[in-house]
Formats: sequence, structure tokens, C-alpha cells
Amino acid sequence: MNLEAQLAAIEAMPVRERRAEWQHRFGALPPPALGSGLLTRALAYELQARAMGRLSKAELKRITQVHKDEQARGDPRRREADQLRPGTWLSRTWHGEAHQVIVLDSGFEYRGERYASLTVIAKRITGAGWSGPRFFGLKSPRISKLEVREHGR
Repeated sequence: MNLEAQLAAIEAMPVRERRAEWQHRFGALPPPALGSGLLTRALAYELQARAMGRLSKAELKRITQVHKDEQARGDPRRREADQLRPGTWLSRTWHGEAHQVIVLDSGFEYRGERYASLTVIAKRITGAGWSGPRFFGLKSPRISKLEVREHGR
């Protein structure tokens, strides 16, 4: 069976069979938090890596460095809405009141109004110059310490 057919077969499998396939390939049950979509992508990656080869340690190191450089630079070309999937709900309680924001294709919706950035929404809620991503918990010192790592290492 060629690679495309194998990938199609994984995509067509029920979740129960995908979990069994994971156990067969990796010798352990998949992590419980691994949802159906991520499980499918992880199995597809494994098939592709076996068929085409994995990234070298030097390539993985380079990817990690590029990621660190981007974070340090705070690339202004990447808008915060581009980093979130449309339909995502963000919620924050401020002074006992819940504030919910919906990510749109371009921008955000808060209380029936559209905004270009989370920072504008955070300022409307707090009256102060908060970073919107930080206010809604999207940027944290703990998150910025995460590194790109190869599966299983």
C-alpha cells in the first residue's frame, strides 16, 4: 500500500482503531488528552517520517532556534488573531465579571462588537494598558519556555 493510501486509511479509521494503531506502532496507549484530530496527524506524521525520513538533530535544533528568535523579536507581522483559530472562545473574569471574546476570521467579537485586537478589548475591560494576549492568558512566562521537540525524545 502506498503512502497516500495509508494516510487515507488512517483518516477513515474510527477513533478506537486509531488508538489501537498507535499502540501497535508505539507499544503504548496514546496519551488520554490526544484528541481524534491530533491522533490522526501524529499517526500520519509517523507514517511520513518512516517513508521519507525524519528531521536530523541539526534540523530540529535549527527549528528550535528560529522559534526562539521569533519569540524574542516579537514579530509584529503576526497578528494575534492569526495565531488563534476562528471560533475559539476566550474568557477572563475581571473583578467578578466574566468577559468572553470570540475569535473571528479577522479580529475578535466582544459583547456584540468587533475589534481588531485583544489589547483594545483588554483596555476597554480594565481601563488600563494591558497586553491583550497576556490579559486573556495567551502569553505567559511559562509558555514562552516551551521548546520544539521531536516525538519520543
